[in-house]
Amino acid sequence: MKTMKKTILLLITIISMNTIRAQKRSKSSLDIGADLASRYVWRGIEFSDSPVIQPYVEYTLGNLTLGIWASYETGGQVIGQEFDLYASYSFGAVSLGFTDYSFPVDGLSDRYFQLKNHVGELMVSFEGVKKLPLTLMLAMNIYNDNANSIYTKIEYPFKIGDVELSTFIGGGNKIYTVDKDFAITNVGFSASRDVKITSLVSLGMSVSAIFNPNTEDAYLVFLISL
Repeated sequence: MKTMKKTILLLITIISMNTIRAQKRSKSSLDIGADLASRYVWRGIEFSDSPVIQPYVEYTLGNLTLGIWASYETGGQVIGQEFDLYASYSFGAVSLGFTDYSFPVDGLSDRYFQLKNHVGELMVSFEGVKKLPLTLMLAMNIYNDNANSIYTKIEYPFKIGDVELSTFIGGGNKIYTVDKDFAITNVGFSASRDVKITSLVSLGMSVSAIFNPNTEDAYLVFLISL
């Protein structure tokens, strides 16, 4: 198992290095920002019971994207914190991605540099094309999850006026469900739009209605992107 983990990480490193060498002249960009959300609900699972701040920094070079994302709860559960590193490479409408998840706990050492405190995930996604604007994704945990839990999601985006909408359905097994068997855990819709503050400044706003049939929970999440 350790050999497989090392091989996967080595392949990701080699692909990233070769991509950077091949795209030295490619257009690059750096984006920083933060989202403010009324609650953190991920794949139909509640990770916080109070508002969260979710900062990020993302660098793009050609088809390669590298980023850091975090979520910090403003009150309530002290376990609702997260710190992620991610990388993805797109092949047209198809992308291959990797995310390293870690979950700091307030008041305790994060022990961040111990791999056992992380969970790694590989993901493949289809971002849709003009004639088929359907988004598909499949993700699997590859380390520190003995069950190698799987999650999959289908999303259909559309537009009404200047409002971007999407409907989605997702499901998983093991860590995502109550009885560990595969089940639908994430059903709902999202609506978002940009609100212009000045000629140079605008805010992204979205509302998501999320239902989890497996846990019999429902959420309405409001988010502002800065």
